[in-house]
Amino acid sequence: MRVFLLLACFCASTAWASFPMTVTDASGTAVHLPSAPQKISSKSLFSDEVLLDLIEPQQFSSVTNLVDDKHFSAVAGKMPTTIPRLDLNVEQILVNQPDIVFAANWSDAGRVEQLRAAGIRVFLLPTPSTYEEIKQLIKLVGKMVDEQNKAEAMVTEMDRRLEEELIFTSHQYKVLDYNSWGTSSTRQSTWQLIVDKAGFQNLVSDLQADKFGQTPMSKELLVALNPEVLFVPGWIYGDEQGAENFMNQVMTDPALRSVDAIKHGDVYPIPENLRGTYSQHIVETILFVNKAVLGAPAP
Repeated sequence: MRVFLLLACFCASTAWASFPMTVTDASGTAVHLPSAPQKISSKSLFSDEVLLDLIEPQQFSSVTNLVDDKHFSAVAGKMPTTIPRLDLNVEQILVNQPDIVFAANWSDAGRVEQLRAAGIRVFLLPTPSTYEEIKQLIKLVGKMVDEQNKAEAMVTEMDRRLEEELIFTSHQYKVLDYNSWGTSSTRQSTWQLIVDKAGFQNLVSDLQADKFGQTPMSKELLVALNPEVLFVPGWIYGDEQGAENFMNQVMTDPALRSVDAIKHGDVYPIPENLRGTYSQHIVETILFVNKAVLGAPAP
């Protein structure tokens, strides 16, 4: 709710704004833009993915190193190679002198303050947790880079694809995500919006969660909840065979053999670049989950 209210405030304050404009970021810092930024530094995958569809390549001052990683990035192979790949490196960003740096609200606070002290505008993006918050944040970024029409077209296309491509059934399947470190995702995570939009029920939506929206998932609880469909990681960091091994472990564990999802073989690995995105590409994630459950070819 806090993020939604913050975004609502952003949109109200910039709905008909022209430059100069002042917007307040996720840390409560007012960021003044005297004119539309021409050199833009992206320091989160969200901003990499959104800005790739909003601005011209020559407007990028730099993007993240992860933008090319097929496991994490929804746009791997699409960002022009001429754009520098820089993480939150203060010295290199100062050399580039961008008009604005888009960073995540969990970025290193010390480095952010160093950049601000050196006169670099840094806008900390909130982490949205609902579909509407994602759309509002895309539109906000669009306004800040003077590409409102493109941003509006992006969110309209998101809605169109879901309306035209989602498959619905009268049965609301009970689903669960289950990862190798023994947790599942609650309503305090993007998994909730994915499941909701796909037309299913997240079995742990209301359980107590940590700051990442995760709740402990013991084998006993998994058996008691008895999901009809189970989603597991499609990739595990640092172990190329980890996801396959975990899948086999889940499918052959005697303690889990009574779980409906396992009995009927309805256990699906989900690619990390879909599971982790919260940009416009979350539409691909929603469609992947929807069609995996209902047996249609994934998009």
